[in-house]
Amino acid sequence: MTAITERKPAPSTSTTDTIPTANLTAVLAAFNAANLATSYIERGNFTAARRKLVQALASIGQLQAEG
Repeated sequence: MTAITERKPAPSTSTTDTIPTANLTAVLAAFNAANLATSYIERGNFTAARRKLVQALASIGQLQAEG
């Protein structure tokens, strides 16, 4: 005997919790640069870490400028 289950529609996703696509690139760039800076600091390469932190801050600045 086979059990029959009724399919229910998938819950709709909330649009208020998502990042707008225009800002997504800047968010990912800031996240990536911060992770690379952490990696450089662990290796003792402070010049490269500083360069990546400047990139991360620039990406955050883009987010603030876009609103």
